[in-house]
Amino acid sequence: MIVDESERSLHDALCVLTQTVKETRTVFGGGCSEMRMARHVEELAARTAGKEALAIEGFGRALRQIPTIIADNGGYDSSQLVSELRAMHSQDQLYMGLNMVTGEVGDMTRTRNNRVVCCEARCCE
Repeated sequence: MIVDESERSLHDALCVLTQTVKETRTVFGGGCSEMRMARHVEELAARTAGKEALAIEGFGRALRQIPTIIADNGGYDSSQLVSELRAMHSQDQLYMGLNMVTGEVGDMTRTRNNRVVCCEARCCE
């Protein structure tokens, strides 16, 4: 059982490494991407009429929860960090995200630790 789990973990790690070499594009982490998506989703909700707008707004709120969860999991004051992050994004500082090394809001274009490799949903075969 332990050997099987170790083998699976090693396989997953090798798949991520393989995808990193094949696909060099990255997505900014730290809640940066989710805040940007939430902003556009909420703009869409404002232009949409009816009950559909409520569903769209709910999705936008859910996206905004992701930075809160990231900060909470890091042991930081999520209320403070997320309010700073939201203010920065409203001022068109769209590359700002949560730096979990320093516990501050920072520019994700300058923080290599907060990048996620774009890879396909399926693992290498």
